[in-house]
Amino acid sequence: MAQYPKRQKLFDEWAKSYDQDLEDWESFPFIGYDAVLASLIKMADVRIGHNVLDLGIGTGNLARRLPIPDRHIWGVDFSRSMLDKAREVLPNAHLIQADLAGVDWVNEIQQSFDRILSAYTFHELPDVEKITTIIDLAVNCLKPGGCILIGDISFMNKAQFEWAHQFFADLWDEDEYYWCAEPLTDALTKAGFSVKYDQVSACAGVYRIHLSESAIHGPER
Repeated sequence: MAQYPKRQKLFDEWAKSYDQDLEDWESFPFIGYDAVLASLIKMADVRIGHNVLDLGIGTGNLARRLPIPDRHIWGVDFSRSMLDKAREVLPNAHLIQADLAGVDWVNEIQQSFDRILSAYTFHELPDVEKITTIIDLAVNCLKPGGCILIGDISFMNKAQFEWAHQFFADLWDEDEYYWCAEPLTDALTKAGFSVKYDQVSACAGVYRIHLSESAIHGPER
């Protein structure tokens, strides 16, 4: 993850005011934040009996909207202070402090999931790491028929990405790796996934990712 110690310290310090800040935030990169979470929840179609993994669970903003008991929720975050906040609203959830880009936390969970969700976290990873992490999750953590849903700072294509980079130049964080759907959906498709992308706000969207039928059943003979 980009500049891991620096980012970890930032989110540890931000934990106290994080929820309130996002309620009042009206500018890039959190334009439409609430709408993105609502869209992600709707697309996830989580049902009673599902086990859900929330990557970058933070203070539990996304997970506490899920219509399931919190004992069916696992959460990973690199910030201990964020996890302490999440524990206040999700006391029975299984919370793990770990770097998303690492692999040790996958072995620690020893659990497969009907849904793997993430909101405003994957932009901490370079694009290559986004793809490899999604592959690792699908192979090691996802139940057959399950899906991965990611809501994040994202743009439909290169033209929109470049326009936003210039328009929001004063607010753009050059240490982060915002999504561009057009090349990344192609890369995920080549890796064996079926991807649906919805642009929800001017600077964010939701990806619904699952293994394609050809990847599940193998090539026709």
